[in-house]
Amino acid sequence: MNLRLKNISKRFKEFAVEDINLEIRGGEYFVILGPSGAGKTLILEMIAGLLQPDTGEILGIKGLKTGFIYQDYMLFPHLDVYGNIAYGLRIRKKKKEEIKPIVEKLMDELSIGHLVSRRVTFLSGGEKQRVAIARAMAISPDIFLFDEPTAALDRNARIKTQSMFLNWHKKDSTSTFIHVTHDFEEALSLGDRIGILIDGQLLQCGKPDDVFNNPANKEIADFLGYRNVFGGPVRNNTLYINGTTITVPVETADHIYIAVRSDDIILSGKRLESSARNSFPGIVRNVLKKSSIIEVTLDIGVPLAVDITRKSYEEMDIKIGDQLWTTFKVSALKVFEH
Repeated sequence: MNLRLKNISKRFKEFAVEDINLEIRGGEYFVILGPSGAGKTLILEMIAGLLQPDTGEILGIKGLKTGFIYQDYMLFPHLDVYGNIAYGLRIRKKKKEEIKPIVEKLMDELSIGHLVSRRVTFLSGGEKQRVAIARAMAISPDIFLFDEPTAALDRNARIKTQSMFLNWHKKDSTSTFIHVTHDFEEALSLGDRIGILIDGQLLQCGKPDDVFNNPANKEIADFLGYRNVFGGPVRNNTLYINGTTITVPVETADHIYIAVRSDDIILSGKRLESSARNSFPGIVRNVLKKSSIIEVTLDIGVPLAVDITRKSYEEMDIKIGDQLWTTFKVSALKVFEH
C-alpha cells in the first residue's frame, strides 16, 4: 500500500513544514534530501505517529509497524546489546523462546554477536548503529524510517552502511524505506526516488538522476551544488549579464536564471574549434584542490567555476592570473523562469 501525505503542515519549535503533498510507493526506497533545519526529521516523526500534523492527513499508515533509526541511535543505556535489540519484541509480549532466535539471527547478520552482553555505552559509533538497526529490524516493520543514520560515521563506514541498506532493501522488497539526509552522494546511491525539501517546502520529486540533472528552480540548483547560476534578461537567445553575453535556449524573457554544472565546461589553453556556441576567454582567479578534482574559477565577466582532473591541471600548469578559454554547449544549460 502507498503512503500518502496530503496537505501536511506542522510547526514544532524552530522547525516547520508547509503544505507537503507526497506519495511514497509501497516497497520503494525514498530519500528526502535537504539542508539542516529544512524539516526532514519532522516529517519522519509525523509518519511514525510521534507528532500530529497541524493540518492535513497521512493516509496508508494505519495498522502498519514502523521502525525508526535516529542519527544518535537513541539506544537504552541501561540495557546491554541483547536487551536493546529485544526491547520491541518484549513490549509486544513475545515469549523468550520466540525472541531469542530472532535476536541471534540479526546479531549474526550484522556481525555483532560478540557484543551480545556489552553495555551500549561501551560501543563504538558503528557498533551502536548496527545495534539500532537490529532493534528496528527485530519487529519486522512495514516502514523503516532513517534519520541521517550515517551522518556520524567516517567515509569508509558510511559507504559500508549504505551498501548494507541497499542489500537489506533488496532482501526485503515488501518494506518501505524512508531515509532523510543532507548528503547528495547518499541520496544518489540509495534512492529509488528522492524529494528535495528546502525551508519546509517539498520543491521537487523524481528519480535521482532526473532531479540532479534537471533541478526545477534556482533554489534547488544552488542546494545541489550547481556552482554557476546566473540571471538576467534574454533577447534573441542571448542572456545579458555584467557585460557578458551567453547563448541560451530561450528566445526572449524579461528575466531568467540559467545554471551550468562545473563538470559540463571544457577548459583549454586556446579557443576550441567546436560546435559549442558559448566560448569565453577568462582570467584564473582561484584554484581549489578537492579530493579527486580541481575547481578552477575564471573571470569571464562573471565568475565561472570549472572542474578538471588533477592530471589536466598538472599538464596545463595552471596558475592564478593565467588566461584560459572556457567552452560549453547551449544544451548543457538548465533554465529556470524567474
